[in-house]
Amino acid sequence: MTGKRGRPSAAESLARDERVVDVVIALLTGEGFEALTFDRVAAEAHVAKRTLYGVFGDRAGLVRAAILRQHAYLDHAEEESADLRSASRAILVHLLGDEAVGIHRAIISAAVLHPPLALEFYDEGPARAQGFLASHLTPDAPVSPDLLFTALLGEPHRRRLLGLAGPPTPGEIDAHVDVVLRTFGLSS
Repeated sequence: MTGKRGRPSAAESLARDERVVDVVIALLTGEGFEALTFDRVAAEAHVAKRTLYGVFGDRAGLVRAAILRQHAYLDHAEEESADLRSASRAILVHLLGDEAVGIHRAIISAAVLHPPLALEFYDEGPARAQGFLASHLTPDAPVSPDLLFTALLGEPHRRRLLGLAGPPTPGEIDAHVDVVLRTFGLSS
């Protein structure tokens, strides 16, 4: 007998799911949403389609897993983002990266034909990020979480989406966060 039988261990399941998300991100960023099929993901991740359906449910579930990876800072919110500046920085580090920008492009191109996908992207991405910022704002803050989120992404994100700029350096992210927070009177 060459293969192992039975349920995979927790570590094996986690590794399999990470491999699947790697493939999903590669397909979305390289070829777009229409390339994302269960047949392709199963073949490229070396996973049974039945397993994909059982773990991820449908194409939207595959996309959700990719989006959640882009918002991984939320999983470690307490230790990594104790203050508004750190929270703002964490959002930009993740959302201005190549993978997040590629996923965003793929969703934008598919949104008209797949409105539920667009809503899923918004709920799991921008809405959660705004909630994260809200948890770092005082009730009397001079700016709403959605306006702060918009200002943080702003021109750097637009330039990334259009392919006019590469990923910002840590220093560029820090400078941008400082300008935005200072503009709203939120720097300490």
